[in-house]
Amino acid sequence: MTLAFDNHPEPKPAWPGYLVASLLVAVATVAAAGMEATGDIPNLSLVFVLPVVISALAWGYGPGMTAAVLGVGSYNFFLISPRYTFEVDDPSNVWALLLLLVVAGLVSFVGGEARRRSISALRHADQALALQDLARTLVAAPDHPGLMKAANRALERTFQAAAITLDGTAEGLTLSAASEGVELGQADMDAARWALASRLPTRAGTYPYEQATFDYWPIVTPSRLQAVVGVRFDDGRPESAEPLIEIIIGHLAVALERERFASQALAARMEVEGERMKSDLLAAVSHDLRTPLSTILFSIQSLRKFADTHDATTRDQLLDLAATETERLSGLVDKLLDMSRIDAGGLVVQPIACDLAEIVAGALSHASHALAGHQLITQLPEAPVRGFLDPALCETALANVLENAAKYAPEGTRIWLDLTEVDGFGLIEVRDEGPGFQEPVSRMFEKFTRGVESDGRAPGVGLGLAIARGFLMAQGGRIEAGNRTDGPGAWVRLRLPLDAKA
Repeated sequence: MTLAFDNHPEPKPAWPGYLVASLLVAVATVAAAGMEATGDIPNLSLVFVLPVVISALAWGYGPGMTAAVLGVGSYNFFLISPRYTFEVDDPSNVWALLLLLVVAGLVSFVGGEARRRSISALRHADQALALQDLARTLVAAPDHPGLMKAANRALERTFQAAAITLDGTAEGLTLSAASEGVELGQADMDAARWALASRLPTRAGTYPYEQATFDYWPIVTPSRLQAVVGVRFDDGRPESAEPLIEIIIGHLAVALERERFASQALAARMEVEGERMKSDLLAAVSHDLRTPLSTILFSIQSLRKFADTHDATTRDQLLDLAATETERLSGLVDKLLDMSRIDAGGLVVQPIACDLAEIVAGALSHASHALAGHQLITQLPEAPVRGFLDPALCETALANVLENAAKYAPEGTRIWLDLTEVDGFGLIEVRDEGPGFQEPVSRMFEKFTRGVESDGRAPGVGLGLAIARGFLMAQGGRIEAGNRTDGPGAWVRLRLPLDAKA
């Protein structure tokens, strides 16, 4: 398979090539005249071969032959007697002029051919690099528009011509990528549609779309994905264009199929993940919401059936139990709603200038019921740590972390809360004396994941750390966790961005 335009005629050199060739001959004439004035120098005609070599190598055969003809004429006119005429007295000089013309012509041909082959080799190399870059880019392209743009760039670079790529959709063809300044007329769109419908390539300016300016090639993948690529050959389509186009559209077709399979795999994975989430949610609801509901129902039924026999103390105890379980149930529902807001992308962040000590106080108040059986040790800095944050989200995140620590740490153990400022971030660290994390810490921030997987696990739906992570990330913060090395227990660190102007 030939990938170069070996049989494509060499582009005509621009007029500067002929002008420079003429100037080089003039310089050679002056140089030859000067050399002749210094003495009898043999083979002076060879001076005029140098402009031929330079012109042929730099601009091709045409300027090279121009330099050859002008060189022979200048040598005859200025250096052969009778001078300043084109007549020749000595017959041997006639043979010298003819030999100079033949040699100059051969040199011009060889130099022009060397230039053409050099250009062809460079084009060869650039085409190979273009195809290599296309293959690499198609593998790394993040989405469908990226694939189409990569193919369009490869067409531009391979043929040094304007190119377009069009997508076949249910509504028809839509332009995906185009070279700069390209505008498609109705004839071009009709030609592209015909190419896709007939599954055949089209040429610009041919029946039935004589006004079309692009050549088109259709792409139809095994899964019926459709596209069209077009190239505008201003000097006519070269014969070697077909194999190059086949390589490019073959790469694009494979990439489009790969993207479709990846999309299907992602959809299947999302469906499986959704089903898993539904199962986890159902398990959480059935396990963790059933207990408070049963307790509330028992308290209400006991008050209704035995209202006459219960004394005031018993009634107060039942009402307190119902209220406690109602608060717990409300907290679980709030967590589910918070997680749904994060998943749906409906989380609204309303940052204001605030003191992190106030956020800590609010979180402690929010989690006071859970912390009731523990020794709380707080350490706050003397200078205020101010940030530009959403206090409500930060308080909820920290309260979830505190409740988590209180939930798993044995009653009566210590819980530490430290607030510091480090490198432009406010750090809030919570440590406990519980059993620590029983599995990879990264999993603890996933939904419906709990620290103790056993029948006696602490109550909850496993959303506390996941919600804290979502609330912090929404405002540029981070959350980290691990097991303590100085004793039993775990630590969780909240990293909150601070306002530089505060």
